[in-house]
Amino acid sequence: MSVCNLLDFSESGGCGCKIPPQMLTNILKTTQKKNTVKNEDILLGFETSDDCAIYNFGGKKLLFSTDFFSSTVSSPYLFGKIAAANALSDIYATGGRPLIVNSILAFPPDDIPMPYIEKMIEGAQEVMAECGATVVGGHTIKNAQPLYGFAVIGEAEDAHIRQNNTPRNHDLVIITKPLGIGIISNALKVGRLREEDLFESTLEIMSRVNRIGYSLAQHQGVSAMTDITGFGLAGHLSELVENTGFNVNIDGDAVPVIDGVEALSLAVTKNPSGTYNNISRYARFMKYDADISDERRLILHDPQTNGGLLFTVDEETYREHILPLFEAESSEHYVIGTISEGQGQIVVK
Repeated sequence: MSVCNLLDFSESGGCGCKIPPQMLTNILKTTQKKNTVKNEDILLGFETSDDCAIYNFGGKKLLFSTDFFSSTVSSPYLFGKIAAANALSDIYATGGRPLIVNSILAFPPDDIPMPYIEKMIEGAQEVMAECGATVVGGHTIKNAQPLYGFAVIGEAEDAHIRQNNTPRNHDLVIITKPLGIGIISNALKVGRLREEDLFESTLEIMSRVNRIGYSLAQHQGVSAMTDITGFGLAGHLSELVENTGFNVNIDGDAVPVIDGVEALSLAVTKNPSGTYNNISRYARFMKYDADISDERRLILHDPQTNGGLLFTVDEETYREHILPLFEAESSEHYVIGTISEGQGQIVVK
């Protein structure tokens, strides 16, 4: 088999290839303005930038989401796993479970050997099987930049649906993965890291499925939930508190970072980039203590591909139900802050 590196084809990989947030806002405004067909069974669209659309179908709540991107890694098998886990994440972040998916695949057939494509599919199908989701079709085109992802349909019970902007006062703020996936992808692309030198724990973080979101949503004390993607932790924290009358107070030292990322952050984060787009878009929400380093500020805005969940929960529910859940699943989580009354600011100390 001839050899190629998927990163050589990626302009900006993973969720880092999102367009600038303000441009996306304009696109959504135009789309909403032209949405002239009304349907009372649409319970949630894109009004609050939430993870899924929700549709009432004969009393069942169907969830719809789409995600695809270019590769963040050179391994086609790992790219497939990450693409699948990332696409399913929105369903889990809404409190549901996936049912069926359509694949979205684009690649240059003259440049990427078919065994690479087969390895991508193998990695993705492994994740789908783990999560009980069935691929039922899709669409494949020629494209200079390889792209892979899925359109997913899931379902959720009414009481288990969670949104990204419904925290309660005094809630704990928790995330389920350390940050830095975007910085690692940048370092791989520019040759500051080699994929074979990454720790197994890092590869596991990059491809882990956020299945625990389904279990978290069983607890009414979990008030809001989303996943951390291309808009970075700061972007998703802003969704929690914008127009809510709350602040989110973050302990900068409690925010977890993948080993080695902080040392790489300044060297491999260029301007312009997804990170700097995020910094510009969310500057109005941010309030930093003077001793928060430049590296930490970049990491808070680093685009995450298949990042962890971000959720809020009251202390009693956390102590009695959520902490035991994570212990039973042998899964990590990090309490990084609290919700308080305020003016929609992200206060980092």
